[in-house]
Amino acid sequence: MTVLHRSALTITRKQPYADWANGLCDDETDTVAYTDDLPRTIYLVPAIDTSTGVADLLGEFWADIFEEELAAWSEDEGTWPAQRTRELFEDWFDVELTDTVIDLAPDEPLGEAEMEMAAISDALNHCAWCGIELEPDEGRNVGLSVAERERLASREGLALTLFADDEKPLTGIVTGRDSPAAAAGEDLIFRACTSRCEKLIRKKAPHALRRLLEHLRIN
Repeated sequence: MTVLHRSALTITRKQPYADWANGLCDDETDTVAYTDDLPRTIYLVPAIDTSTGVADLLGEFWADIFEEELAAWSEDEGTWPAQRTRELFEDWFDVELTDTVIDLAPDEPLGEAEMEMAAISDALNHCAWCGIELEPDEGRNVGLSVAERERLASREGLALTLFADDEKPLTGIVTGRDSPAAAAGEDLIFRACTSRCEKLIRKKAPHALRRLLEHLRIN
């Protein structure tokens, strides 16, 4: 259990937000039902001192929070209110300040970057097929070529999880475009503990990769 050097702002969307979101829907069935249980968002902010209150924190962060909340429903900025003022923010959102934040799972990744690093470490140190943990001198690399590599550009150097026909996850690493591995035709690398697991990865991963690329092509 760790006390974080942060305070927190809990943002609750109000009726005007729901009205705006509903107004973007194409038909009457595609609407959001506004209730008191509408999901809230918590934003970590600098730890406050005795002279700092909600108004002071909002003075620094309200515009960023406003944009984040709008983007959570629609990434098309053309649909956002053209004039986003502090007054409009307060009409659309309730804000609650929490001055003490305690992390009950300090060993788990806290931020997106930490989660990405944990995923990379997991992919490098476990067999992608059976999940067994590999010692530094154990295992082998299983490299695959990706015909439409550009579709994975955002994951270069990061972990990528594919799902086989039975929804079994297979996690590997997308190599850097200019890396020796990519030059050798290994755009996606998995770790395997034995030749048996390597054969299963080579059998299942290409089809799972094609499914992912087809999904990315459509979307």
